[in-house]
Amino acid sequence: MDNEPITKKDLKEILETELHEVLEVVNQGFNEQTKMIASIDQKFEGKFEDIEARFKDMGEANERNKKEILASNDKIANSNDKIAKEISDMRQEQTAHQGSHIRVNNTLLEHGDTLKNHEKRISNLGPSLARS
Repeated sequence: MDNEPITKKDLKEILETELHEVLEVVNQGFNEQTKMIASIDQKFEGKFEDIEARFKDMGEANERNKKEILASNDKIANSNDKIAKEISDMRQEQTAHQGSHIRVNNTLLEHGDTLKNHEKRISNLGPSLARS
């Protein structure tokens, strides 16, 4: 029997029985995978919409935060401009004040020199007044 040639009929019978068994196994696997997919779909049902909604909310929140940050940056920049102006004004006032002190000191030095000159003249006049 092992050495007998296979006929078309034998081949057809083998293919039908074997193919039928293979198809049953494939169908069972396919049915199990279909059930698994359905189960997974049930578990994730509505989750993707929820995630999309959350991403949308996050995007809107990010836009609001950007606007708030830009507004804060504008306030800070304006505040820095005011502070820089005040510092500049104070420096100008300090320079003017310092200049007035220099003028006062120079005037005092001039008066001191004038007084010394008058003292010398008076002291020089003193002996000549005492002779007369």
